[in-house]
Amino acid sequence: MATNTVAIKRRRAWTTTVFIKQLMALSGLFLVLFLLFHAYGNLKLFIGAEAYDHYAHWLKGEAFYPIFPKGTFIWVFRALMVAAIGIHIFSAFYTWYKSKKARKHQYAVKKSAVDAYAARTMRITGVLLIFLIVFHLLQFTTLTIRTGFAADASPYEMVIASFQQPWIFVVYLIFVSLVTAHVGHGFWSAFQTMGWVRKNTRTFMLWLSGIVAGVIFVMFMLPPLFIATGVIH
Repeated sequence: MATNTVAIKRRRAWTTTVFIKQLMALSGLFLVLFLLFHAYGNLKLFIGAEAYDHYAHWLKGEAFYPIFPKGTFIWVFRALMVAAIGIHIFSAFYTWYKSKKARKHQYAVKKSAVDAYAARTMRITGVLLIFLIVFHLLQFTTLTIRTGFAADASPYEMVIASFQQPWIFVVYLIFVSLVTAHVGHGFWSAFQTMGWVRKNTRTFMLWLSGIVAGVIFVMFMLPPLFIATGVIH
């Protein structure tokens, strides 16, 4: 009897809102690490075409060779990214659905105006980011949408040609701004969800979240800004 009770509790633990929120937090933190890594790689544009192209080809070819066979790491990494994004979206939808369902009951706990605004903003930015991520992948990964560059262009030439067009710069600015807003609240929220925020570290974590979001914004926007103004060409 006791064994059955433990088994039931374990099964329930996998479907509790707390567990789903922790999944969302951990997948979100993984995506923040990816953003920092991706933004750092983009800064190689300042070194020159050779350095940036070498970095791009390394990712798709010899990354972590011989631990991974040549050309396979990028697919493992993409699979992890798809899984992380999928988990993040599912978790967000699940918690939203549970929250909406709970509001129908009289004993549901009401959120403060600030919490409600933050949650609503996260949902809106999250949905918009999905569309922009798809556009970004069609642009630079599958090359389905070519924004001013030829099909045989090098990675460096693709980026330069794209951000020399004002409308691409504006779209990218909106994209990065949404990412920054999402990370600004999500980073702090993830640590809070995992129980890593204490009363004496609350202010520090709020500041850290803002700093991380700001760093991501600056690192992502510096190359497009310098390309758009003609400094990098």
